[in-house]
Amino acid sequence: MSEVDLYAHYGGWALVTGAARGIGRAFAKELAASGFKLLLVDKLAEENEAFSEQLAAEHGVETKAVTLDLLRQDLPTLAERWSRDHDIGVLINNAGISPMGHFLEIPLETHLQTLELNCRATLTLSHVIGNAMLRRGRGAILIVSSESSLTGAPYFAHYAASKGYGLNLSYGLYEELRHEGIDVLGVCPGLTRTAPIRELGLDETRPRVVPMHEPERVASGALKALGKQPVVIPTPVDRLCATIMSKLLPRKWTLSLMAHSMKRMAPRLRRD
Repeated sequence: MSEVDLYAHYGGWALVTGAARGIGRAFAKELAASGFKLLLVDKLAEENEAFSEQLAAEHGVETKAVTLDLLRQDLPTLAERWSRDHDIGVLINNAGISPMGHFLEIPLETHLQTLELNCRATLTLSHVIGNAMLRRGRGAILIVSSESSLTGAPYFAHYAASKGYGLNLSYGLYEELRHEGIDVLGVCPGLTRTAPIRELGLDETRPRVVPMHEPERVASGALKALGKQPVVIPTPVDRLCATIMSKLLPRKWTLSLMAHSMKRMAPRLRRD
């Protein structure tokens, strides 16, 4: 399915979490250009509201900015309200936390928040809004995972583990729901130029052999794959890297190479 007929196929509203920046923002732009109304969920109020107004002005579509921390315990109730008040045709589960560091030195509270956002929020929205899609007979659910979910990742150990949840959820739901008119896609981007990557300083310090992509390439590649397969690695370079690291090399070598690269990009991780 080409991206130009997304609205004709799914229709209605698109709900995007983590919409104000990075990959979520890129998805929202693509979907607005396709004609979707946008429900933009993010805890960054000013950025999200400005982005909502920008999309409405540029594409002539209705947009709503929802200021919300998805860690809220009443998320199921809110999701029920969104699905009742909006004909949601596309759900983009994008919001996430990606703490970097030695696993035992990262506070437990941070790990628990990562679990809540990367797993619980994805489960809640996919279940509640998925049921609404089931009643309408069509829809699409995208879950932004990570290339690191394919192998595990030293110094991003819990992040990669939490993204493995989204990856496997995507695989199972793809087969379950495609017979009900609902397309499910797991998205596994590699290193992408987003705010967390800039804040961690990984963009400036990465070795040249480590590819870095713009969020727009990730979103565009994912939407082109929607309805065709259960999981996509959106860029050709990342697909090649994933094949080498997850299928061709022994896992021990892969993890050692990843740890070496991380220490080069983030010297504070070194013990020596």
